[in-house]
Amino acid sequence: MAAKNAVGLDIGTSSIKVCHVRDNRSAIELLAYDSIGLPPDTMRDGVILHAPQLTARIQEIFAINKIKQRQVAVSLSGHSVIIKKISLPEMTVAELEESIQWEAEQYIPFDIKDVNVDFQVINAHAGQGQMDVLLVAAKKAVITELLDVVRAARLEPVVVDVDAFALYNAFELNFPVPPTETVALVNVGASTININVVANGTSAFTRDITVGGNLLTEEISKQFAVPWEEAEHMKTTSETTLSMSGVLREVQRISQRVSEVLISEIQRSLDFFAATAMNAEIGAIYLCGGAALQSGLIEGIERRLSTHVRAMNPFHNITADGKKFDTTLLARMAPSASVAMGLALRKNGDR
Repeated sequence: MAAKNAVGLDIGTSSIKVCHVRDNRSAIELLAYDSIGLPPDTMRDGVILHAPQLTARIQEIFAINKIKQRQVAVSLSGHSVIIKKISLPEMTVAELEESIQWEAEQYIPFDIKDVNVDFQVINAHAGQGQMDVLLVAAKKAVITELLDVVRAARLEPVVVDVDAFALYNAFELNFPVPPTETVALVNVGASTININVVANGTSAFTRDITVGGNLLTEEISKQFAVPWEEAEHMKTTSETTLSMSGVLREVQRISQRVSEVLISEIQRSLDFFAATAMNAEIGAIYLCGGAALQSGLIEGIERRLSTHVRAMNPFHNITADGKKFDTTLLARMAPSASVAMGLALRKNGDR
């Protein structure tokens, strides 16, 4: 009997997203998708500050959506994760498994005893007797802390992924992966921007930038001297009244300024990729994440990088029962669903 899909559990700084799908061979069917906010003091820069609060929120979102599947896929990003593409002499996967710890030690700035290491062969015959390998290392303490919270919610974590790779899974499901064109997947979250550059059908470059949409919330909170929750509401509300029109204009002005900061960070990373890779011209950028629809972000990236930018909808190729799901609401939630969708495609036993 084929393994069921794990529930994608995307734990971010400002919210938790869950996504549950069923693989019917002919189509991927959406069973559940939801997002629930986190109090501001729950997470910071990928570090869990209030574990019981986080556990309670996870239990709440599973209960609200009546999700019975207890196996989940979770992911990591930020400073605790190192991803490097390395070249090694050609060898079998079994030989690589035996030597990967020693090979990894040369590339990882942490003590090798403090990290879990995994790898993926992306080109077994790269030429001149070499092979290209994607090396991933994550701090054991961070993984343990995350898994403890998930298990406390009475769930079974069966896959620990990386945000940038979950992003690629969601992209691959919904869009044709160009065999020759280079594209950039950019996920703008609350506190982190995940970038995954896909070239020749595989991940050629990944980077996590520790800045995101919370920068806008902070600026609004500071400018208007209001609490975080009120600033978050001002950032996301689209209601306009005559009495609020001045406030709205000021929020839009701050949003434009913050967008320029985020665009500069994205440009810096993509410029670095272009300087270090052959055939590095990026043909398109797919943008997603909760902050992706921030005022002027898409237009600003297109203007600055002279590259076509499109919103990445992780529900594009998914079937969803119109009686069960509000399709308008689903479309509105889509920008922030990519990592959760990518995780929901994983199954117990996956690498």
